[in-house]
Amino acid sequence: MSFDPDSYACPAFSVKVAIGGCPKEVPLHVHRKGQLIMTQHGAVTFQADEGYWMVPPGCAVWVPGGIRHCNHAAANALIHFLFIEPGAGRLPDHCCTLEISPMLREMIMHLSERPREYGPDSATHRLVQVLLEILSEMPTRQLHVPLPEDRTLQDIARHILRAPGERVSMAQWASRVAMSERTLARHMLKHTGMTFGRWRHQLMMMLALQKLTSGMPVKSTAQELGYESTSAFITVFKSILGDTPSRYLNQTQSRQHTHH
Repeated sequence: MSFDPDSYACPAFSVKVAIGGCPKEVPLHVHRKGQLIMTQHGAVTFQADEGYWMVPPGCAVWVPGGIRHCNHAAANALIHFLFIEPGAGRLPDHCCTLEISPMLREMIMHLSERPREYGPDSATHRLVQVLLEILSEMPTRQLHVPLPEDRTLQDIARHILRAPGERVSMAQWASRVAMSERTLARHMLKHTGMTFGRWRHQLMMMLALQKLTSGMPVKSTAQELGYESTSAFITVFKSILGDTPSRYLNQTQSRQHTHH
């Protein structure tokens, strides 16, 4: 995006961005305003210093002001960025994934069509007040993969994201990074609060959602991510996201079909 969101003084405004035929990476940046990232369709992965977040349909990621972050959008995604002035809404002081109700979704999409500058007694201002009120009541969802500040674990994360189909075992990773398996396991738990296996599965499911929401079949997704079978992949997906891939996608698509 070629504009500076901090140059607008209003409590909140929304910007719609259509990604063309190839994926788009927005490099690390920071702004004073908080930012809500919501997709109308397609998947977005968001990265801040402390981790990765998924922005699946039906949800949005909240990024408070002053946090360094970058976004990776799948090809043909349609995204709405809601910029919020610090203190304008009662929102968490940390990055998180929020569930977005159909009504709130419609309000954010409607706001994207309105001018970014508006007066305090305008209809847009009143819409924003209601929108921020509803937004503060939205529940959070666990779609976060902690990214440790530790250099060794960051290297492992980057490698997994680059080549997810390579199933490198924990023992193999331990020897690559010159640690014992037990030390690596303790290291991972200390820095992420998760076991190595759970952390890798969370990372895999984030990649899976990117692929599935851009139209890749379940079987191909399982193969690309190096799972031995489609059923093994579905089991992990269900344990982390609470539903099978097809049910999960159907639910999120039915939530969003109002505007397609």
